Parts: sequence; structure tokens; C-alpha cells
Amino acid sequence: MLEYRPEAGGYIRLSAKYGNLENAYYADQPYLYSNGKPGGIPSLDTQFGNVGGDAFRNIQVPVSTFAHPSGFRPFRYEDGITSKNAEARIDMEAPVSDSLRLFLHSRYIKYSYDFNGLFPGSGTGNAGLTSAVNYLTPGSNSPINGLLTLGSAAFPTAARFGIRNLRTGAVLGSNQTAALNALNGNGFLQRTTLNHDRVDGKDYGINAGGTWDYEGGGFKNSLTVGAMYYDVTRNQDQSATASVVNDVRSNSDIYDIVALDSANGVIGTLTDNGLVSYGDWGAGIRKRKDSAFSLYLNDELAIGDLRIDGGIRWESDTATALDGQSLAVNQAVQPGVAGVVRDVGSSFNGLYAPANPSRTDRFGRRTQSKAAYSVGANYQFTPNFAVYARYADGFQTNNIDPITTIELYEAGIRYQRGNIISGSATVFQTNFRNQNYNFANPENPSQQQNINADLRTRGIELDLAIRPITWFSVDLQGVLQQPKLLDLQLDGVSQGAGYEGNRPERTPRGCSQSPRRSSCPTGSARSTVATNMSAASSPMRATASRCPAMA
Repeated sequence: MLEYRPEAGGYIRLSAKYGNLENAYYADQPYLYSNGKPGGIPSLDTQFGNVGGDAFRNIQVPVSTFAHPSGFRPFRYEDGITSKNAEARIDMEAPVSDSLRLFLHSRYIKYSYDFNGLFPGSGTGNAGLTSAVNYLTPGSNSPINGLLTLGSAAFPTAARFGIRNLRTGAVLGSNQTAALNALNGNGFLQRTTLNHDRVDGKDYGINAGGTWDYEGGGFKNSLTVGAMYYDVTRNQDQSATASVVNDVRSNSDIYDIVALDSANGVIGTLTDNGLVSYGDWGAGIRKRKDSAFSLYLNDELAIGDLRIDGGIRWESDTATALDGQSLAVNQAVQPGVAGVVRDVGSSFNGLYAPANPSRTDRFGRRTQSKAAYSVGANYQFTPNFAVYARYADGFQTNNIDPITTIELYEAGIRYQRGNIISGSATVFQTNFRNQNYNFANPENPSQQQNINADLRTRGIELDLAIRPITWFSVDLQGVLQQPKLLDLQLDGVSQGAGYEGNRPERTPRGCSQSPRRSSCPTGSARSTVATNMSAASSPMRATASRCPAMA
């Protein structure tokens, strides 16, 4: 960071930031359900087990040459989840007079998110987890029955099928039931999806305006007016999603499915390095863009011990959503690829089309606009006791999907006794309307569906800080809340009272940290709807009512 402060006041600040964050990905895993409780299975510890490991380190997955010219895309479990971002920004503030100052904040971010994750049972649910004997026995009980059917046609003289460990080369035939049932102490195989998902994005934003301060006649007032522009582009590549067959243990092995003669000699291979299918999740290529313009006004008024803040922001977002289209005729795999699956499955054909033509024009664009506003008040009865209340009506744009409306009601008290003890108690209600996302169908978890619902949360939040001496303090925070689903729809079809009142996923009824607002701080009477862009802002911007600063 480099900063210059002119003698006349204000500042000009140039800054840059680079980040490279790598995280391991720990795969989902099966559990044993016994006597009403989940537990571990042999060879896979519930707390320390991970089916992912060396076998998944680097796998070349066939894909169409329109997606990747080589005809292959690597899946690298060893890379896990890697996020990179580079940011450059300029911040300026200049006083025009003692009461008026202008500001400008601008940033540019380039970022990438590279995800290599294992999804056991994806698309197959528990059907993808079964005994090795079932896997190798043609019929409806085998999760790879389609592959075995192709194998029977390709190797008509085969006596049976078997598995070949890619690490050790050991072969077991379907007639070796005792050895198969003893595999790793549990006898299981599972079908595991390789999900390589990469997002590359660019984010440009500018926030400019001015603040006018006035004091006189027994009150103080600060008025801020400004405009913001954001341009956000995201390109996603989730192509070459494929699946393998592996055993069920920590650091599991991958197996080829092989055709065997009567002596269990290998006469053919049905898979390519354990890969049993390609293009499981379709083309997987997507483009998203948002260009948003906002105007906002905030006012902060203080009259004696009473403080009233209010703000309003209007935003117009022009969003674009394009999806890569799938080949009409699946492309053949590249020369040298083994196995009986001879095409890359559903894969990108090099062309794009609107993701949802019913919501956009023929270019995949849709413009939506909405206003957010907030008002709050704080009254200080004594230097140690105050009450406050706030109402906020905000929103979150979701590209071309319907805007999610977010309401917040809260009221509370604050108390302090010298520097020894301070605390607050807040009652609140949040309403999310038209929350839209893709999630597993509750009736059929193997199917991903579009879910739209209203979410309502009511609760109380308590904060307490005790400082018996200057160098030691104890901070306590707790939330008790009741989150509920309302008016849930699956793919636009209302589910009536079927899910009414259920708890939304990943939303606790109580916790030690406040989850109740979209990153908004606790217990604030400020209702500022738009503020300066934070230097620590996430590259993926959610257009929601700006969180108020602490009072």
C-alpha cells in the first residue's frame, strides 16, 4: 500500500493484494447405522477416515475436444481446493470545505477457484454403495449393470467379470465370493464421482460520492450521497465429470472391471484406469455476467441522546447467463483410451445458449431493479444504558433468477458498568423471500432440483463481556432461534403444507455465533444502506443491502 496525504487534507491510497489459498478436500463417506446411531464401518474410521488418497492423485478424464483440445481433462485430488486472487485498488478522499468532502473507491479483482472433489454415490445415492459381489453380478442390483452389458457384448466368451486393483494388479473374480466379501473387512465397493469445477472471474467496482456534515441548532447531521457500479464476470468449467469404482477404506484403491475366462484369466478390460462413465453431469460449461448500477443516500441524525439513521439504495442489474450446449452425437474417446465405453458422454459442443430462455432475451440477458432501505434509532437513557431498534428491507440479486428480498426486524438493549461488564440482548426476525437454489429432492436425493422457498427466522441474541482486570476478559455470545421454511416449490410446483415449518438446511436452532444476518454486525442502530467498498471484500459479490457499521 502507498498513501499520500496532501496538506489540504484527504488522502490518495494505492494498494495491491495477492492471495493463494490451498485446502484439502475430504470426501463424503459411508457410515454404519446401528441401534439408531451412525457409526463407522471396518477400515473407515468416522473421525479420521478418508476414501480419497493416492489413487485419485491425478486422473486423465476423456472429454470433448471443444471443452479441452487434447480430449482430456485432469482431475487432481492432490490439489484439493485452490483459490487465487489478485486485487488492485485506489481510494481517494478530498475535502471541499469544512463540512463537505468527496470520495472515490475503485477496485479490480481477478480470481480463480479450482475445486477437485470426490462425491461418492452422486447420482446413485446408496445404490452406489453395495457389495463387491453385487457389483460384478449382472442385473438390477449392480450399479454398473450397463457397463457389464457392454462387456458381455464386447467379450462374448467371458465366463465372468472381476476386479483388478490398479495399484497391486491383483485380480478377483465374481466366483471368489469369500475373498470379495472379506475385501477390506467390509466387502464393499462404491461408485465415486470425480468433480473438477473451476471458476475464473473478474470483478470491477467503483463507489463515488460526497458527505455533507452539519452541526447547529442542537443537532448534528451527516448526509452521504453516492453512486456505485459493478461489473462481474464468471466463467465456469465443470466438464469431464466422470466416475470410478473404488473400495471402501481410507486411502482407497481404484479398480478396473475386467472380463475373465473360466480360470479367472483376464481376457479384456471394460474400464479405462477404473473410469466406468464419462460426461455424467453434462456439458458443464457456463458463463455468467452482472453489470449493476446503484444510487444511494444515507442520513445520520443526532439530537441529544437520540440518534436516528436512515438510508436508501436503488440498484439496476443487467445479468447474462449462458450455458454450454451438449453434442447432439457424443464424440468418440481419443485413441489409446481403454474400455468398452467408446464415447465421452454428454459433453460441450462449442456453442452457448441462454440458460433460461423463459427469463431472458435471446442473448441470455435480463435486467432487474429494486430499492433497499433501512431505518434505525438508538436512545441513550444514561451513559450506561441504551435501547435501539432497526428495520431493514434489503435484497440480493441472483443473476437472472428472481431477486431475493431480505427483511430484518430487531430491537434490543445495551448495558455497561464501567469497564468491568458490558452486554446486550436483541430480539430479531429475518425474512428471506424467493430464496432460490439447487438442492437434492427430499423425496429422491439422487435428483438435483431447483428449490424456491421463503425462509423465516425468529430469535434472541445475547452478548456479554466481562473484564475484571485490564489484561483479561471473557466474552460470551449465544443465539437461540427458530428457522422455518415457508411456501416451498420444487421446479416451480408448490409443495403445499408438505414441508411447511421445516428447518432450512445448514441453519441451526442455536449457536455460539450469530448466523442470522448476511455478514451484518450485531446490535447496531446504524441503518446505512451503502458504504465504502471494503478492502477485504469477497471476489464473488452478493448484491445485498449493505450491512450497517457498528454504532
